[in-house]
Amino acid sequence: MRIVQVSDIHLNKDNIEELQNFYLEALCNDLGIFHEQKSIDVILITGDIVDKGGNSLGDDPYKIFDEKFVQPILKKLSIPPDRILMIPGNHDINRELIEEEIEFFLNEKLTSESANSRAEIFQIEFNGDNKRIQKFKKFEETFHKANSNYRYSNNESLAIVETCHGHRIGFALINDSWRCSIDLKKEKHFIGYKQLFRAKNYFIENKTQLNIAVFHHPLNAINENENNEIKNILKTKNFDIAFFGHNHRHEAEKLTSSSGGFLSINGRSAFADTSQTSSLYQPGYNILDVDPVNRTYKLIARKFIRNSGFRFDKDTDSLPDGEEGGDLPQNERLYQLAEDSNNDDEELPDSYTADVDRIVSLLIGESIYPDRYAFVRELIQNSVDACNRMKEKHTHLTPKIFININTEGKYIEVVDEGDGMAKSTLKNHFAVIGKSISQEYNDNVGKVNLISKFGIGFISTFIVAEKVVINTKSEDDDQIIFEIENVFKGFKYIQPSTKDFRSTTGTTVRVYLKKGYETDSVYNNIWKYCRHVCNLEINKDSSQIKLNDRWGVETASYHYSDRNAFYEYKFGLSLNTATIIASNSGFLISNYPAPILPFRFPAHIVGEINFFPKSIDFDVSRTNIIPSSKSDSIRREISLAVRPLFRAALENNDGKIYPLVVSYLHYYLQYFDANLANMDNSYKDFYSKKELISLCSEHTFLDYGDKQQKLGQIISVLKAKSIDRIYLLPSSAPTDYQKVVIEYLESKENLLIKNRNINVNFQDSQPQVVNIAAVVQLVAAELSITMQDIKSIHPSILTDMKLDKTQFDSKFQSILNKIENDYFVTIEIGKFSKLTKPSVSNGNQIFLNYNHGTFQSLVSNVNSINDDAFEIYLLGILNLQLRYNV
Repeated sequence: MRIVQVSDIHLNKDNIEELQNFYLEALCNDLGIFHEQKSIDVILITGDIVDKGGNSLGDDPYKIFDEKFVQPILKKLSIPPDRILMIPGNHDINRELIEEEIEFFLNEKLTSESANSRAEIFQIEFNGDNKRIQKFKKFEETFHKANSNYRYSNNESLAIVETCHGHRIGFALINDSWRCSIDLKKEKHFIGYKQLFRAKNYFIENKTQLNIAVFHHPLNAINENENNEIKNILKTKNFDIAFFGHNHRHEAEKLTSSSGGFLSINGRSAFADTSQTSSLYQPGYNILDVDPVNRTYKLIARKFIRNSGFRFDKDTDSLPDGEEGGDLPQNERLYQLAEDSNNDDEELPDSYTADVDRIVSLLIGESIYPDRYAFVRELIQNSVDACNRMKEKHTHLTPKIFININTEGKYIEVVDEGDGMAKSTLKNHFAVIGKSISQEYNDNVGKVNLISKFGIGFISTFIVAEKVVINTKSEDDDQIIFEIENVFKGFKYIQPSTKDFRSTTGTTVRVYLKKGYETDSVYNNIWKYCRHVCNLEINKDSSQIKLNDRWGVETASYHYSDRNAFYEYKFGLSLNTATIIASNSGFLISNYPAPILPFRFPAHIVGEINFFPKSIDFDVSRTNIIPSSKSDSIRREISLAVRPLFRAALENNDGKIYPLVVSYLHYYLQYFDANLANMDNSYKDFYSKKELISLCSEHTFLDYGDKQQKLGQIISVLKAKSIDRIYLLPSSAPTDYQKVVIEYLESKENLLIKNRNINVNFQDSQPQVVNIAAVVQLVAAELSITMQDIKSIHPSILTDMKLDKTQFDSKFQSILNKIENDYFVTIEIGKFSKLTKPSVSNGNQIFLNYNHGTFQSLVSNVNSINDDAFEIYLLGILNLQLRYNV
């Protein structure tokens, strides 16, 4: 989660122009950069939004604040208003509404306990005590009226923010400014610490994973006794972080005790005085990245630099390099793992201890299960194992699995006709995290290869589960029903009713989804994970859905398959690229199983490999194959699909798949030497260089003469004509001179090829570039034919195209010689059918186009035009400027 803290803005008529001229633009740009890197989830505004009650801004200062400050930020970041949370500061009170008599009484008589009583009363009403804060609170109430996860009160308000990963974060927006006035002394500043208890209870009800308290005043700015009470609450009542403002300077520290702790963050003033010269009090803001599962954080401090570009930069005055990170303090439940130490010193540890809360949180968190809906795979795998154990005992049975999805009830139910769970199984396996029923069965019996392995899959259900109800019956025990609300809560056993009665063995697991999780997503993930599961029936709201067996080769044109004791795979060549799918016992492992993919394996070879139990190693999440000797062996077996698939496409030459295969052959030949070591490690029977040259010679088609011909055929023609060179055309449009050269070379039946690149797609890399000319050069070199770029061709090659100038009129020859001498050029005449211009130059050499109409007209009228005029006309055709004699 990413949280931004902006504090102490002090908006007023004197600084609003600076806000609009340069500050807000700089802030929005800086926030935008961080938001692009990682989405900002919440922006906290920790008080003193306006200055001195906003009197200088008119009757509705918070409307101006919303329009001038909040809305531009929302627009820049494209986030909804409910992601802005704010509290009042001492400058947000209306000082004119402080009644002197009431203020005198509060200063004299108010205590910590009476502050609690009064604060509880005016949660729902405004009176003489708190009407000074009414204008801000009404703005807050209106701002969040559409936010269903926001509980407003006239005192503390409470917000629940759910991250994109489904973590629920509680924000206690503490009102510590209702007592503020100009003359309030620290020892008279009470806030009513029970605001925090009300927040704690609300967060427990809403099952938050992380709790944050937000204050305006640092704790040392309030009454000392209440300060100590609040610190104690924050440390021991599951508050993880506390934000503060007011001081206009950055401070951050961990406050801990033997019973817990919290991270304290005090923010700079965001805007109050942009011309501040003291680095400690210059404007700035904070960014906090926090991981609720691993309980880690990174704090980033930013500071406004006015005198160097009106911009934000790292706040290195507050933090080294502008940032710091670490672990959040926490309440610990530590369990000693051994008792046989000989240690007598209490200050030394006896053995390792385990932080069980954190370990279990990790087991049901995204560090192991990045897909929150992976629990459906775990439940169905457990049912498959239960059915397989049943078939092992009773070979005549074909137990089924039923998945029932109820949209209205917002639950999913996995029902199996397997062997069920006896009391001993529930006690010794199900209720022991890390102990797998199936793995122990595999170890003891050894006949049936079951899928489940780690003994932690079931608890992944609690990533999304509001409640889980289990109904099971085994051959050894009667029916047992119990429900679980949380991994950290006890099982609640239920007496079976007539409605729930089951006479046969098996297990039903019903999962009620938390808010924010949808049954449609559950169904989509069932379809995603279950690829080859037998005897599976899916019912969605009473409608039966057929789940087809699929291998990812449905659109492929050519197919290749293999099956043995370890795996079955089906591959095909497709017009469209797709990843190779890996599954285990019919359940998806990964759409990108990198450890089993051969080096530069074609992305147009699609399909799936389904491993049988124990044939491949994967991690606890079951989404990543672990590199091992098994994966190395599988990689080489998969590589065998390339030859037969390519051979089928080349032999059929269907005009669609064919050119794709040829492009792969081009790549393999061009990079053969560079890739040789990797190919040898990945492939069992890959092409030799000689084979690739032969295949490219046979299946590369180029324009030659008036049609496309095979490269091998073209080379044979060239050799027969004693032509030992192929010419490379420029990648861009040829110059006029190059057009002349091209015309000449083509007239002599040379091969000219375009210098072009194509992209080739692979499973294990970004698209790779193939240069057709490089491929042709490698093939041609086998027959001692070289390649030359036409840019490097010497003009002497055009000798055969030059016409004898003596065949033209003597006057024409004389004027042509004069121009050559005057302009230091050589002029030749040739017949160029592809040149549309009357002449073309190459350095100091100029070619006149005999076939051009302008040239023909001039030559035919040579004797009817005087010498000077003829020279002028000829200079124009030659594209030379007329020189005037002075």
